[in-house]
Amino acid sequence: MNKKINITVATDIHGQGGVATVLSVYKECGFFENNRVKLIASHSSNNKWGHLGAAQLFVMCIFKLAYYILFDDVGLVHIHMSSRGSYKRKSLLVRMVKALNTKVILHLHGAEFREFYANECDEKKKTHIRKTFEMSDKVIVLSSHWLDWAYQTLNKSDHVNVIYNAVPTLSIKRSEVQPGKIAFLGRIGPRKGALDLIHAFKQIKHALPHTTLMMAGDGNICEYKEEAIKLGIDDSVHFLGWVSGQEKLDILKKADVYCLPSYNEGFPMGVLEAMSAGIAVVSSYAGGIPDAISDGVDGLLVDAGDIKNLEQALITMISDRDANREFVNAAKTKFDDNFSLDAIIPQMQKVYDDMLGSENE
Repeated sequence: MNKKINITVATDIHGQGGVATVLSVYKECGFFENNRVKLIASHSSNNKWGHLGAAQLFVMCIFKLAYYILFDDVGLVHIHMSSRGSYKRKSLLVRMVKALNTKVILHLHGAEFREFYANECDEKKKTHIRKTFEMSDKVIVLSSHWLDWAYQTLNKSDHVNVIYNAVPTLSIKRSEVQPGKIAFLGRIGPRKGALDLIHAFKQIKHALPHTTLMMAGDGNICEYKEEAIKLGIDDSVHFLGWVSGQEKLDILKKADVYCLPSYNEGFPMGVLEAMSAGIAVVSSYAGGIPDAISDGVDGLLVDAGDIKNLEQALITMISDRDANREFVNAAKTKFDDNFSLDAIIPQMQKVYDDMLGSENE
């Protein structure tokens, strides 16, 4: 019987955001237990102590990781990384783990990593970033969009694989659907196109008076509430704060359309959840979204920032009930085949098995 443990280093599983959601999925489906995975938090969205608290948590992460590698039998370390501060932390950990002669999986999540690399890094830092990816034993990216970036950027990319995010199949009775109810789930801010959606909704409300917009997520909510008031639509735009668990399911039960008009994305969990739940999707071409939604086949996609076409796509999805149903059915089939736990978990298991080899027997 294999007695090796494996380590996952990432943000706190109890925090907010896509990475925490991904970790929860892997934990709840038994992947962590089956592979004797121990979680080490390097960051937490629930940190209440500012930079001091963040620094303390990361120092604890370093010591825990080093302790396990030095005094336990560690097979591999799976590091989840995004951009900016996350890159600084995780690039240090990659080098430490490799210096301790242990295998590393580097799992890229950062929606803005392309912009971070291209626009915020000088040549020295770009070289550092490429080295971080190239010294990892395996790199996992979230979509073909990010695989193309890796091929174009890295000197060594044959160790890069696409593994999509997975969500459980959501068994939601659609009897409570409220026609014309649009749902947005995610951080309410510029990257997710929240302001574009609010502006588009003003015209949608004029064309279809029964419509409402539910915006669930954290961010600078007051600013967006003020914009809704200024546009005269505040009575139909509901800001619900960050939601999870049953609160999220309650929103999905009622939603007629899920909308995410993002400018940058990795591979958004919300789109997958909508596909699984049988909700029609209107989104953008950002990041890995086109891997999930093909425009005109299983949803509607618009260019980020194109408010007029966003408005028209939402009106079409709400008013054309036949098209809505066709998109929902096509998206559900694609979800089951490509993004369900049954589709994704075996892919991740194969990565672990291949890396551990005979050590796992």
